[in-house]
Amino acid sequence: MLVGLVVLGGGPAAAAPVEIAAAVCPEPPPGMQAFADDVTAWVKWGVLALIGIGAVMSLGSILVGRIFSHPHASRYGAMGVAVVVMVAITYTVILTILGSITGSGCT
Repeated sequence: MLVGLVVLGGGPAAAAPVEIAAAVCPEPPPGMQAFADDVTAWVKWGVLALIGIGAVMSLGSILVGRIFSHPHASRYGAMGVAVVVMVAITYTVILTILGSITGSGCT
């Protein structure tokens, strides 16, 4: 046991100097940036269009439910508006996360 304490209690070893990188800059493979930009743009605008369509359909359901005294349509439309709002918030958060991962350079 005494040998273990002597070995573990030894003085600090001379450590070699270690260089630490200041930042890691993500770079796409050669020739992929244009393709990645196109795919990202199509996905962003597609999801944004779907959010808009969902909002219009939900509001239309509320309106039709009120006009024709159909409570189920109004209730489902209200739930649809709530879902659209949650999806829009999630969409914004995901875009921020992706932007921070694939940023446009080191900061």
